[in-house]
Amino acid sequence: MNPPIQLPLADSVLSEVVKQSKDCALSHGFCFRTAANPSSSDTVNFAPHSLLPSPIPRKYFDELCEVQQHFNLLFYRISLDYDFIREMLKNAAVSDDFTSRLLEILETVLKEGIVSAGVLALLRSDYMLDGTTDEMLPKQVEINTIASSLGCVTSHLTPVHRYIMQLLGKYDVEKSLPDNTHVEEYSKAFVKAWEVYGTPKAAIFFVVSSKERNIFDQRILEFGIKKENFDILVKRVTLLEIGSNGKLKDDRRLIINGIEAAVVYYRNGYVPSHFTSDIEWDAVLIAERSRAFCCPNVSLHLAGTKKIQQILAKPGVVERFISDADAVKAIRARFAGQYSLDVGPDGDEAIAMAIASPEKFVMKPNKEGGGNNIYGVDIRKKLLEIQNSEERNSYILMERMIPVPTQGYRVVPSEAPRLLPMVSEYGMFGTLVSDQNGVLLNEYAGHLVRTKVIGVDEGGVGVGASVLDTPYLF
Repeated sequence: MNPPIQLPLADSVLSEVVKQSKDCALSHGFCFRTAANPSSSDTVNFAPHSLLPSPIPRKYFDELCEVQQHFNLLFYRISLDYDFIREMLKNAAVSDDFTSRLLEILETVLKEGIVSAGVLALLRSDYMLDGTTDEMLPKQVEINTIASSLGCVTSHLTPVHRYIMQLLGKYDVEKSLPDNTHVEEYSKAFVKAWEVYGTPKAAIFFVVSSKERNIFDQRILEFGIKKENFDILVKRVTLLEIGSNGKLKDDRRLIINGIEAAVVYYRNGYVPSHFTSDIEWDAVLIAERSRAFCCPNVSLHLAGTKKIQQILAKPGVVERFISDADAVKAIRARFAGQYSLDVGPDGDEAIAMAIASPEKFVMKPNKEGGGNNIYGVDIRKKLLEIQNSEERNSYILMERMIPVPTQGYRVVPSEAPRLLPMVSEYGMFGTLVSDQNGVLLNEYAGHLVRTKVIGVDEGGVGVGASVLDTPYLF
């Protein structure tokens, strides 16, 4: 695809607009803490970003916005089907300790009886434009049900890109660079959940790490909640604090550091390394046993595993949860091919297929956080290693997409900008809030683009593979 500005830029022009992009980013609060000082805001830098927005056909962007509400509803309903979650993840849990611990927590709360005030789901569905088709159809890479981040800070990149485009002579950019309402929509969902909980003095707790470079993405959301209702108390807490100081009252109210919790929002606790002892696991259990909204609750967390996403691609499974034929069609249009690696004939067939042509697939474990997927010849090596063990049950196989490339420049601290071939991943956020009687809110909630150089397999901003970006509609 062609970039929105004819490239390359003259050296003098490039030097000037990169300087302005950095300053404009900092002026708009588009920034991270530094790697050298991740626990302090005394020193910050602009967040890594593309100099120009990345193109996507307007038709596809609109379709992805529209389908998000269907995905919200789909995963909400999956999270309520406890038998489905147990059955689909039982094999993976045999060799995946993290999934096993989450399932144990689910079993505990089901036996005791779920008393939560409702469900607060904050999701992000990620897509790439698949260059293996002439239509460049957007195909789903994954859906995230926990700690779906970066939307708040990236909403501050939109005015930066508008300004840079105007500097380069594109003055009518309002229609091509859509507003990103992520902060407002996420904030609205939190306030709705807090209102459903119904205790004015109860707080929204952000569960965070002690060292957090991406703190501004979280703070912007805190400020957004306060803008909706300044009387809402928002507190930051670690898993260790909840596990050590959290108390459950007889009526199942959760008290953390002396304050009642209306919402427990996880920005930490989604990978095994976040759990250094049983105290952190105790934190998740006590929150799940309480009346508070957990975002996500343990069943929604499990619904977002790669294994569940692979199973959804099978015929008839989406239809178990969604009866509307048009919604099912819209959801299925986004799926890429996915295959089970479980012990059995289907898994054996998928393994043989991947060993023969590993370049055609991505091998994914049931893990979040980036840096976990397996590519190319490493797939063959891994499958030959585990094909006769139950460890294979904790992975899935997905068709590898060949994303449509464009050209652009990265604006990264201490890196000279160079014209590079790049590909983008487009994330669509969604919010859903329910009480014990059903859904109260279900919305598309803004967007995120992450862009990387062709040839880089992983796509996470946190691990340095991608830069943040915005969509340019054409």
